[in-house]
Amino acid sequence: MIFRTILRWLWVVIAFMIASAIALMVLFSLGIFWLGDEIRAGAQGDLFIRQTADLYAAFFFTAAVGPALTGLPGFLAVIAGEIMRIRSALYYTLAGGAAVAVIPILARAAENASAPGSSYMTLFAAAGFVGGFAYWALAGARA
Repeated sequence: MIFRTILRWLWVVIAFMIASAIALMVLFSLGIFWLGDEIRAGAQGDLFIRQTADLYAAFFFTAAVGPALTGLPGFLAVIAGEIMRIRSALYYTLAGGAAVAVIPILARAAENASAPGSSYMTLFAAAGFVGGFAYWALAGARA
């Protein structure tokens, strides 16, 4: 019984790390495409900037988002789902989206800055939805 519980929690941690990696890949992919489009729109006459916009976007998006990322909200949602034995894909998908969407809000509150834009929040929520669903597929369905 104890061995089975230890294995279960070990799998929960591994599944959380895999789901977090998937969510990060989605977040950075969507963020780079979004910021690249914004850079291209702003550099109407400069051909070099328009052609290298995705490279600039990758650098700037990673530099802006990377330090603010934390897995704590997502891990709290996973722990709550495991303790309450929630097996719903809807719970893990929505909890993942909310957990990742709260990260820019917390980061902005710590800096006393204005609220992030809606398109920025949409990127984070979409990545969280994918990560939450990935966690459910790996471990949450058997909570």
